[in-house]
Amino acid sequence: AMASFKTSKLRSKIRATMAAQQVDGYYPRLNGALLASGNFGGMIVSVVGAVEACDGQYATVKCCDGGQARFQVDPSFAHPPGTLLELIGVVTEGNEVQMFIAREMSPDFDLEVYNKMLTEVQHNPKYNEYFIPQ
Repeated sequence: AMASFKTSKLRSKIRATMAAQQVDGYYPRLNGALLASGNFGGMIVSVVGAVEACDGQYATVKCCDGGQARFQVDPSFAHPPGTLLELIGVVTEGNEVQMFIAREMSPDFDLEVYNKMLTEVQHNPKYNEYFIPQ
């Protein structure tokens, strides 16, 4: 019962954040440079990378482009360094991300190909119609 309460609380937090600024179900996928650009403040985003360190309050993640990102995490965050994750959360002050969800990725996930998809396709204005809700 506790897990379902936590999940519904999380969903309502996500919905409240998204209601203000995003189309339901849409969130940009970012690398370290895109996150650091400052263009995504207050938005829910997805970042894929490897955990570098965690002190129980913040996790440092090496993003698919080699950049670093800082995530505010729950004390229950238990992903050891080296774990490849997709982290979804809201961008806060200083381009940090308050994490909502962490999904473990396969260790053979190709970060270089993923970064190329982000930079050459998803964030290329030529393809906006496919990735940004109209």
